[in-house]
Amino acid sequence: LIHFYKRGEMSKGVALVVGCTGFVGSQVTKALLQRGFSVRGACRNPGEAKTKFGDSWICRTNQTLELAELSFPVDGSPVPEEVLDKLVEDVTGVFMCVGHEKQEPATIDFMVNAAISVLKAAKKSKNEITVVLTSSTGSTNLPEAAPGSVKNETDYWSDPAKQQAAGKYSPAAKTLMEIKALEFVGRNRQNQIVDQEAAASAPRLCIINPSLILGERLDPGDMKGNGLPWFARIVKGEAMTKEIPNDSMSIISVSDLAMLHVACLEDATASGRYFGVVQSWSWEDILSAVKNQVPGYQIPPKNFTESNTETKFDNSKRDALLRAAFGEDFKLKNLDEILGETIDYLKESGNL
Repeated sequence: LIHFYKRGEMSKGVALVVGCTGFVGSQVTKALLQRGFSVRGACRNPGEAKTKFGDSWICRTNQTLELAELSFPVDGSPVPEEVLDKLVEDVTGVFMCVGHEKQEPATIDFMVNAAISVLKAAKKSKNEITVVLTSSTGSTNLPEAAPGSVKNETDYWSDPAKQQAAGKYSPAAKTLMEIKALEFVGRNRQNQIVDQEAAASAPRLCIINPSLILGERLDPGDMKGNGLPWFARIVKGEAMTKEIPNDSMSIISVSDLAMLHVACLEDATASGRYFGVVQSWSWEDILSAVKNQVPGYQIPPKNFTESNTETKFDNSKRDALLRAAFGEDFKLKNLDEILGETIDYLKESGNL
């Protein structure tokens, strides 16, 4: 089952990354190794992963990197328990970075069952395990919120029934995954303990909610996913060509998002949801910043005079987590830095 390729004395402990070859999971793996953890990576093809990511996943002499074969059934049925039980042996943290972005009802079963399977295995372990789920801001859209209100992690929840009725199965899956995961650890949506018995024996649960994730993709293969290929099309003048949207987008660099995941393991008080965004910028500002870095880029026409308010986030919980884990000096990349590294990556990988 497990493929070893670097051995040594243990370091800060072993972290399991489920979906270690994805856009986020590969960067979480890299960040964990950089922070001194050993990693057990679970993915569909361990042999291929070793070849693709060997240059990015650097072990020191006191670290191990093991790769194990694992795939969640796309129909949403649960993974056999014994498979995950073996994978969580001796780990201190589990990062659930798998995604299923198809807008179809099976996406809901896939995300919910993947998260609950991981939590069940972690609960059975003799170790105290932290579980970190990668979700999205799609679960944080409160239907009755006033325009311009400041979003926080506790009160801002999407309505999964309305999401499903509108055919938005991917965001509904993330919303329901979070609700069911919190229920499993004995907590409500505000992350308050409501079932003492469940909470006492449950893993510590953290949830990360990103929106548009940009930056360097560690996988040298063809560019996949939703956000990064879409952004590449915008920069190439193949998308968002008719007009500047009178709207905003919340963005983070994938390497910073990975550090936010790792912070949840490093800070023993971390719990509940954390916004995985730097902030929201207007599309007018984003496209102007693109133009500054790609002089040949043509900004589409602006057909509005009054700008709609950008989405606002209360980032105090996120900032407290990063300070606790990494100190005052750690700073998230700003818009120009995020766009710079993304455009550099797109050029170097032949996608621009």
